[in-house]
Amino acid sequence: MATPPIAHESFAWEYDVFLSFRGEDTRKTFTDHLYSALCQTGIRTFRDDEELRRGEYLAPELTRAIQNSRISMIVFSKDYASSRWCLDEVLQIVECKEKGKQIVFPIFYDVDPSQVRKQSGNYGLAFAKHEERFGKGDKVQKWRDALTKVADMSGWDLQGITNGYESKFIDTIIKEVRMIVRQVPMFVPNTVGLDYRVEHVIQLLLGESHDGVRMIGIHGMGGIGKTTLAKAVYNRLFVYFERSCFLEIDSTTLGQQDNGINLEKVDNQIKIIQKQLFKKLFNEEIDIGSIDEGIMLMKRRLQARKCLIVLDNLEHRNQFNKLCGGRDSFGGGSTLILTTREAHVFKELIVDEHYEVKVLNHEESLQLFSLHAFGEHALQKQDYNKLLNGIVDYCDGLPLALEVLGAYLCHKSQKEWISTLEKLKGIPHNDIQAKLKISYDGLPDDHIKSLFLDLVCFSNGVSKEKIDNMGYFSDIEIQDLVDKCLINCEWIGISMHSLIREMGREIIRSESRYNPGERSRLWCPYDIHDVLIGEKGMEKIEMIVLNSPMKNMEYNQIDEIHLEGNFKHLPRKTLRCLQWNQCPVKSIPFGYFFDKLVKLKMWESNIKEFGVPLKYFLCHESLDLGWCENLTRTPDFSGAKNLHKLSFYGSSLEKVHYSNIDLWMQSKIDLWGCERLKKLPSSSVENSGMLTHNFPQFPPNLEDIRLYGCKNLEVVSATFPTSLEGIVLYGCTNLKTLLELPQNLQSLYVFNCESLETVHLPKMLEYVKLTHCKKLKEIQGWENAQFLTRIELRGVPNNIKFSEIINKVLKVSKLNSYIEFEGYLPNNETLSWIKFEENGSSSSSISFQLPPLISNLEFLEICISVVLPLHESSYARIEARARIEKDGFRVWTLAWYSFVNGLEEAENVVSFVNFIPQDYFFKVIKAGEIFEVIFEDDKKCMVKKIRVEALYRDREDGFLQILPLTKLHSNTQEEEEEEE
Repeated sequence: MATPPIAHESFAWEYDVFLSFRGEDTRKTFTDHLYSALCQTGIRTFRDDEELRRGEYLAPELTRAIQNSRISMIVFSKDYASSRWCLDEVLQIVECKEKGKQIVFPIFYDVDPSQVRKQSGNYGLAFAKHEERFGKGDKVQKWRDALTKVADMSGWDLQGITNGYESKFIDTIIKEVRMIVRQVPMFVPNTVGLDYRVEHVIQLLLGESHDGVRMIGIHGMGGIGKTTLAKAVYNRLFVYFERSCFLEIDSTTLGQQDNGINLEKVDNQIKIIQKQLFKKLFNEEIDIGSIDEGIMLMKRRLQARKCLIVLDNLEHRNQFNKLCGGRDSFGGGSTLILTTREAHVFKELIVDEHYEVKVLNHEESLQLFSLHAFGEHALQKQDYNKLLNGIVDYCDGLPLALEVLGAYLCHKSQKEWISTLEKLKGIPHNDIQAKLKISYDGLPDDHIKSLFLDLVCFSNGVSKEKIDNMGYFSDIEIQDLVDKCLINCEWIGISMHSLIREMGREIIRSESRYNPGERSRLWCPYDIHDVLIGEKGMEKIEMIVLNSPMKNMEYNQIDEIHLEGNFKHLPRKTLRCLQWNQCPVKSIPFGYFFDKLVKLKMWESNIKEFGVPLKYFLCHESLDLGWCENLTRTPDFSGAKNLHKLSFYGSSLEKVHYSNIDLWMQSKIDLWGCERLKKLPSSSVENSGMLTHNFPQFPPNLEDIRLYGCKNLEVVSATFPTSLEGIVLYGCTNLKTLLELPQNLQSLYVFNCESLETVHLPKMLEYVKLTHCKKLKEIQGWENAQFLTRIELRGVPNNIKFSEIINKVLKVSKLNSYIEFEGYLPNNETLSWIKFEENGSSSSSISFQLPPLISNLEFLEICISVVLPLHESSYARIEARARIEKDGFRVWTLAWYSFVNGLEEAENVVSFVNFIPQDYFFKVIKAGEIFEVIFEDDKKCMVKKIRVEALYRDREDGFLQILPLTKLHSNTQEEEEEEE
């Protein structure tokens, strides 16, 4: 059942109840008693008057009263249908109901509901007379339809409920109405940045649900404003439901039963919350003997009602199940809104949609902070403005921090503001710390807590690879932290909110407030200096991360740090990762073993040799000695059983230790730029230009191959391992063919291979990039490459037609994922099936109308095509951005990036063609609706041409068709300047 349409305005109801009745039947009896009871209870009731029933139509006063009433009660008496004015009232009431603006209760007073529903008995006689007067036209049929709809609604039957006792009957009605009108909005003190977030959640609620119950999730980190948003959404919705309840769950007392919590205490708390929920929904006090009994009582009552229920601060699926029993406990049309820090809860409960609350932007942050610090939105205290940015930057858009610090600094002097900001850099505010720490305390085990505390030591992003090297199970444990809203996992790495990082660092500081050597982790330059140089305790230190430069210092990540006595100050028993770039030490002497070291990176260092075999580094998995100009030979790898990644990128290496032969068969080795290298073991892959056409056997477990500057390589004739996922070829100037590539290969990047003529694409390929392959004649395999999502063709001959390739890929593509093409379009080539809009460079936005549904065509994707001009520079970075919006809400973002290297004369533009599946963002854009493509203000690269089209598949023959969308208008920069 779809959620009813939701108006954008908040209703201030003029009346609680509109009372519709047949005056001659009940005015002086039942209706009069009911009206008096409603008024005595404080329920604002409009009782229509015969004086308002004059002429052919309802008086404006009656129409306005119906539209401005929260509830309409219709007293169906025996002769109700004989009044055409009464029937017009019913018709008006049904229209309000269907617009989602009203609750309707039919009251059957000495009349059988079936007579109303079927228009039989007295109702049949009344309609026979109406048809004699008005004929069997639309007017009478609309009356009939309206009566049928109302009779099917939940209401009261005098004979069925109280066996004809009117006083008991009226008491029952009053009790129900009071339950509805007593529902009041939640107090929402902060509305900064709230409106568009509320609208976004409302849009999610408008979708269909498979079982008639709509369940929406709101999640985000602590203090981000989930509760505030849920209250605002509740205030917009509760008037449309028969029952509504906003229930805040106390997670400190209601937890999982397997976390060491007293089971009896947990059960008691659940029963208490069940009673609270029952009281709020039905205004009844009940005794609950057990949780299961409470579930059944709740289920029996809820299934008969259309309810709105908000469960705020949900932490576990069991909390929901033990309170309510499940989705099937609720009646059709009900809506459930859940808020949580635990994103995994939504996966377990299979919510229909979920919304992640984001931090406030800078302007919103200034408004919210000023509201609490100065008591107003406007920043009138200009002398404080210089301090405002520092405070707002510290809060990083977190509403909790902005409110807490704003209230704390209210009426304080500038000196106190400055002092507070300095203090916050080392000691977070207790109220903020306590709120954010709840998520950390709820982590499932100490191993994940340890990972989180490791991550907070880094000021910049951390890669998944680094987390693996630190000894964690990155795939599952990263997801646990993401689900807790403690970190963000993006393509650039792991990041987190600055106040979340401060919360974690404060946990570490609390291990030993005044002795850093007693802490498990160090990141402060001064603490690291004191501990390492002063040797003030090293036994407990597991990690050292120096993020900000100090004199002569720069990480464990100890970049540029100069230590006396080689490695003697480092914690050799506990250290897991060491990044020491520009290390001055020339050798690692024998005897300095690192028992738990997983990764060692020493770029641009003075290291000349390893005096200790790597077999003594028992846990060592990764060694990176790039750009070490003094390193002439590799370490002794014999016995290094766990080592699987080696890099000597750009070093002065001359000899590879013989022990490398066996290691090679199970490792990734990068020898790019090792120009002095004279000899390799017989299984090597990369040797910077020394490979001949007799290519060696590849290692069976190899995942990536990178060949740089292999100028003598003409043919790759070896059998590729099935484990191979990626191939990179750069500057292999004599390579002519790439034919028998492994079928499981996912990425193929080929740069500046000037002699390459033929490439055959494997079936599972996802990314292909061919750049400046000037003699390329043929690319085979498009007909099988159904998984391609990114294709770049630049600097290839004109016989390789960009538009033809796109057509070939689309014919075999699964068309269920985002696809992007990038390529140069010489002046003599156009995409024949794309008719570009000219003068795109002057447009900042263009509106399009999504086409209506076409019976014989299946709508698949939206195609957005842009052409960007290239400048005369031989080396340039192309960047353009756009976003897609509907009604001011962003539903998709596009970014085009390209690194142009060595332009040819004909390469004056670069074209991007993006195919976006309709499921990605068109859940909120329906057929016939308008959406807008808005270009970001980027003067580095202006869009030259733009076109938006729809991709269809013919339902009969399966052929693809691309149809242009209707362009409505464009808003140009010139127009905007003229308006200004």
